[in-house]
Amino acid sequence: MSGLDPAHRRQIEQFVRPLYAGLDGVQTFDRVERLSVRTAVLREGPREGLRAGSPVDESRFDESLLDLLILLQGVTERLGSLGPGGRLDLFLKSLGLPEMLLRRVRGGLGRLPDEPQGPEEELIHDALLLESAGVTATAGRLMAAGKKRTPVARALAQLDPGPAVERYRTPRGAELGAERRRSAEAWIAELRRQVAQEQVAQEMTEPDQLIGSRPEKPSS
Repeated sequence: MSGLDPAHRRQIEQFVRPLYAGLDGVQTFDRVERLSVRTAVLREGPREGLRAGSPVDESRFDESLLDLLILLQGVTERLGSLGPGGRLDLFLKSLGLPEMLLRRVRGGLGRLPDEPQGPEEELIHDALLLESAGVTATAGRLMAAGKKRTPVARALAQLDPGPAVERYRTPRGAELGAERRRSAEAWIAELRRQVAQEQVAQEMTEPDQLIGSRPEKPSS
């Protein structure tokens, strides 16, 4: 598989890396590598398969487009206009990249993550969905609810186990997404059970504590 020219890739990484720094200065460029790994996995066919399907059609695949979308999708909002003559367009043209490729990059960035078209965009769409699937992502949502001081029982009742299988566009994405959702659902169910048990136990001990705290009547 061949993608971007290594020299072009280095220049593009230098261009986008500062844009991946958060307002607090924390660097998040490592997300690009995680996304690359995930898309590589998704290009395989389903192992057990919840859907009938085959691996991604490599005959229609543009490796350079995939590389560019992976590098740029995380900073779309910081790139300014995606149209011709915009900051991104001028930079990519300065590298001598083909105009057809530039049009597909601009279009793909404008559609992702919600309305992917073509195999490259569908891979990234599913890879991004998988970031929000599974126990780790679900635990993160529970922690976010805790920061808002949402009561644990209510947070668990409302907790999202991750994207539904129908949202995935690739067979392997649907398979992995289903596995992660099942794991998250089981984790949520176990937490709910434990919280309910503790609440019952606490309610049972409270009357005893109240009785024990009553002052004794003085003897006559």
